[in-house]
Amino acid sequence: MLRNLAIVVAHPGHELVVHHLMERTQPSYFCLTDGSGCSGQPRIESTSTLLQRAGATPGAIYGRFSDREFYRLLLAQQTKVFADLAGELAQSLIDFDVRCVAGDAMEGFNPAHDICRALIDSAISVVEARSGRVLQNYEFAVYDAPANGASISLQLDDAALERKIAAATAYREMHDEVEAALGRAGRSAYAVESLRPASTQAMLERFETTPPAYEATGEQRVATGRYRDVIRYREHVRPVFGELGIQTTAAERLRMIARGESEANTPGKRDALDLVPR
Repeated sequence: MLRNLAIVVAHPGHELVVHHLMERTQPSYFCLTDGSGCSGQPRIESTSTLLQRAGATPGAIYGRFSDREFYRLLLAQQTKVFADLAGELAQSLIDFDVRCVAGDAMEGFNPAHDICRALIDSAISVVEARSGRVLQNYEFAVYDAPANGASISLQLDDAALERKIAAATAYREMHDEVEAALGRAGRSAYAVESLRPASTQAMLERFETTPPAYEATGEQRVATGRYRDVIRYREHVRPVFGELGIQTTAAERLRMIARGESEANTPGKRDALDLVPR
């Protein structure tokens, strides 16, 4: 089983995807937002209850932002906030002696999920630069169905599945969503928990030609008056990736190699070690 695991997610509730994994590994747990969404009602306390029962330990980054605050930071292009957050996450991974990280996949469904994945990748790079050790970096699907190519699959027995379903239905703020999902897919769909190596680069290449789905969703919600602004990949999300040292295209990487540049020397990108608080 995975050693010294950290779980890193954008929103509370995502940990239900890997509930039994948490039972088995008792990881440290980090969550960017409080899950308040459009309603403004946080759901982080439900996650606190879940983590306590599963044996997981909340880290320093735990419901740090309301959802609205998180998206306002993106719209205002406050990239330094995210760079500082990556540095703080890296320091926590060092403090917890983490050797493996699993977290949200980059799926293009929600910009917070994608930023979370970039923060994970950036923080891991910092830890590796400082410690000289290589961390395992895994993702799990939050929106899309688990894809083929999982390198770790955990088959739940009947008791583990029952505990997972009970934890999900007891999550008050997500109860209706959970019941609907169970009605569509059935209990057996949640009997396997899968991790796969981070697929960040493949998704970044896709976003260069195909806008993430959250742009169309945002446009629809602006049209109905639910949102005031649309979060755009190129305008709002891509600059954060740049600040975190996440290269977005193969051409960009090749140009850097040809010039003999490193991430640290790239204009607009911070040195990996400078992201870590001293």
